[in-house]
Order: sequence, then C-alpha cells, then structure tokens
Amino acid sequence: MRPSPLPAVYSRLLGLMAWGVVSVNASCAPLPESEAEALGSSVSAVTGGNILFVGNSFTHGNEEPAYSYNKAAVTDTNGSGVGGIPGIFKKLTTQAGLSFNVSLETASGQSLAWHYGNRAAIIGQATWNTVVLQEQSTTPLPTARGGSPSGFTNAARDLRSLVLSKNPAANLFLYETWASPTSVGTQGYPSGTPGLQAMQTDLRDAYFKASRELGFTGVARVGDGFLRAVDQDLADPNPADGISAGMFNLWSAQDSRHSSRYGSYLSAAVLFAKITQLDPRSLATGTGSAAAGLGISAADASNMHRIAYEIVALPDPVVARTRLPVTRATFTGAVTAGTPVSITGGAQLASLTTEEGTFTNVVGATASGITGTNTPSSLGTVPANVNAAASGLGANDGANNVGAGNFQFGTGFSARTRFFIVESTLASAAVGDPTTVTLINVSNQTVGTYSLSLGESDFTATAAGNTSASLATLNYTGGVASVTGTPAGSVKSKLGAVSFSLADLGVSDVASVSGATGLRISSSTLDPNVVGLYTVP
Repeated sequence: MRPSPLPAVYSRLLGLMAWGVVSVNASCAPLPESEAEALGSSVSAVTGGNILFVGNSFTHGNEEPAYSYNKAAVTDTNGSGVGGIPGIFKKLTTQAGLSFNVSLETASGQSLAWHYGNRAAIIGQATWNTVVLQEQSTTPLPTARGGSPSGFTNAARDLRSLVLSKNPAANLFLYETWASPTSVGTQGYPSGTPGLQAMQTDLRDAYFKASRELGFTGVARVGDGFLRAVDQDLADPNPADGISAGMFNLWSAQDSRHSSRYGSYLSAAVLFAKITQLDPRSLATGTGSAAAGLGISAADASNMHRIAYEIVALPDPVVARTRLPVTRATFTGAVTAGTPVSITGGAQLASLTTEEGTFTNVVGATASGITGTNTPSSLGTVPANVNAAASGLGANDGANNVGAGNFQFGTGFSARTRFFIVESTLASAAVGDPTTVTLINVSNQTVGTYSLSLGESDFTATAAGNTSASLATLNYTGGVASVTGTPAGSVKSKLGAVSFSLADLGVSDVASVSGATGLRISSSTLDPNVVGLYTVP
C-alpha cells in the first residue's frame, strides 16, 4: 500500500498523478482535513529522480546489517560497496511505489568541509536533482562543546553553491544527526536523558540556523526522531546498563555513538517522510519489507514510522538566539602583548571572536545624544565630549555610565547582522551591566517595539578581581577620577563585550524593520567603548 501524502503536498501529488508520474493506491485515503490543517508543511514533495547522500558513517552505517543493506540497488560513488541508510531509504521508496536513483558519497569520520575539498567532482554534477548533506556529528555544536559552528555553516554554504551552480533547480536538505550516550560524555554535557536533550537542542539549533540563513530546502530532523523515541520510552537512553524490557537500542552496541539497525531504520524513515512528504505510517513491515530485512519487528517498525510522521509534521523551530559573549578580540595601534593584551595608547578594535567564529569586518557606530552621570575617560588626552568617546572603533576611550545614547550605522540590517557592545569596567569588578537596546531609525526614533535586555552574564566572562579572561586591559589617564585613579593612570580597567542579532531583539521578519539604521542604548552603569556591527557569512 502506498503511504498517504503529508498535507501540504496534496496539490503537487494530484498534479503528478494527472501526468501519470505517480500512482496512488485508491484504498489509501488522504489524511483527514482537520489533521491536514494542523500538520501542514512548506516543503514540496520530491517523488523521484537522482538523489545523492553526502556524509560519513552516520550515513553509510557503521555495522551490519545496515552497512551492506540493499547495496546492489544504490550507487556508492566512492566504490566502497555500501548501502547504509541510503540503501534503506531506497527500499522504503520502492515500497511506496516511487522511482529514485539513489547514490551516496560517504567517508568515515569526515566533515562537509572535507567532502567539499576532496569530492567536489562527484557532488558538483548536474545530474543531481536532490542532495542531502550530513555534517560530522560534533562540528555543528557550540565551540564550548568542541564544535565549529562557523566551519559547519561555511562548508554547507560552499556545497550548496556548488550543487546549485550545476543544477539551479536542485533540492538541498540538511540531515540533522543525533545525540548519543558517548558523545554526551565526551562533549561535556550532563549524563543521561538531560544530556541527550541538551546536545540535541544544540544540534537542532545549528542545523535550522544554517538552513534558514543559507536557504536550504529543509532539515530532516533525524536526531529529533531519536530523542522522541527516548522520550516515548521506546528507546533505552542508557544502553550501558542493559536494554530495558520492551525497549530497543538506537545506538551501536559497539560504541553507543553510531546508529544500530534501529537507529539506521529510523533515520531512513525520517528522511523518507521529509523528502517525499508521504505518510510513513502506511509503509509495510512484513515479509519483503526493509524492516523485516533488518530484523526489526513489525511493532517496533510501526512505532518508528509513527515517530517519523510526527517529527516531519512538527513546525520548524524558531531560529536559535545568537546573543553571545565575546571570547577574544584583537586590536591595532598601541598594544602590548600579554594575557590579556594591554592597550597603552591609541588603539583600534580589529576583530571579535564568538561561538560563531572570528570576524574582522567590524564597523563602529557614530554616537550622538549621549547622556550620563560621568565624564568620558581616555588613555591620554580626554575626548572632547562623550559622543567622541564612543564613536568608531577606538578602544582607548569610553563613555562612563552612558545613561542613554544613539548609535547610528547608516545602513540597513539583515538576519546575518551581529551587533556588539565593548564595555570597560574596573579590574576589581565584573564586566557587564544591565542594559536595554532598542532599534532606531535615522532620526533616532524607535522602530517598532523591539528591544533587548542585557545583563552581566551576556558579556565576556570576567570575574571581579580577575583580568585573565578579559579582552584587554588599560589604565585610563584622563577622565573621571574614580576610573583613572590618583595619580591618574594608577587604576587598571578591563574590556569585555557581547554580540547579538535582530532575532535577539525579537525581530522575526527583517522586512518589518527596514527603516532601522541604529541602536539606542540605555543603562545607568554601562561604560561603552565601542558599539558596532559585523556580518556573519
């Protein structure tokens, strides 16, 4: 029996049926109208053609029976002779009456950047009308968890551009991988189910952020399917202490990291549902089916079909928030090396580093209308006024207790814009003061109701009395006495910073703030040195 289509693709499938491309068993009724309204999807159905899976052992499988499954029916472009999850996917599409030519380009342990650098000739072929990209399992995680989010995004961008340069009409999906008991431990997450949930949240955020920013067709939420099986007490979250009665193990018994036959089957079921937009709950589970071929019971297979359906029916999650502390900065000018560096004269901010990467395309804002309770401080000559103290990229002076001020960039913003505030504070204190940020237009008028509240925890982590993690230190020699010290220049200050995006301000539609050109910053204690922006790739 052919699976029913997911709701959003009814019209597409009816068109294919009219042309004879797709035939549907008349006994398989579409979803009820009420269910269709609740479970709509914006992804168009892909019901055939040449599909390429790019990834590593999370795609080709790490053990039998998944590793070799259905290998004769798929093309291993590297000649390794594996079937893996693409082989299972092929079988599921055959069960559904679809015609896909399935190929895989996989290499154990490798990242998308490696595939781009070493397999571009295979991936960059006009023949592919659908390409699925699976990143190395920890690369999308935050840098604090051993990942490289910018490396993931850059590689996904490069591969997407490569595919579309050969076939502009190609569909491109990201294959979201799973948290595992082993990875939770090695990447520093809590143990047990809380760790699986936390790691999966980070993976989900990374994949959907990349998908939205880069314009992918969609994300196959395989890892979310794993977590749902755990949450529904179908899969054992801690196989190390034995598999609980009535449960199965999603992960390999060899390493609790790769997928078992169950994890591989669930992966293929989610990919099938996402790409074809057909209801996997109608897939066969008996003799001759993919489930039977892998030694999976009809009951377990049916539960995984249901989970795949539920995962694909979920609305896409909200883009991950990007309010991030700045962990490193570089400066040009009068700077003395050290940990951290010391600003000894006129200096300019040159780069900032957050979990998203290191950025050199920093632009400083022009300040106006600053009010505050203290006069500006500087290393050397006192700035003429508070506006001069907080304009541009000068890191050697700052406005004390800003009160309120407008910071203009003279340009529009996008989802890739990242704003930042570099603040100075005494070495005896912690960086970060309660601050409200609001969007403004060229006339310094508030745009919409978008605002953001920042606190100490959002800035570079620098505890009171400790300068080791700060971005730089400096000794002001001009300005307010409590900052410069007596004699002037005897009190040490330090710099910290925070970055944030339009999404952090609550903007879900960039077009709705097309008139915004700057920020208003309000705080009774913030001492900004630089307010600026940069753009992530």
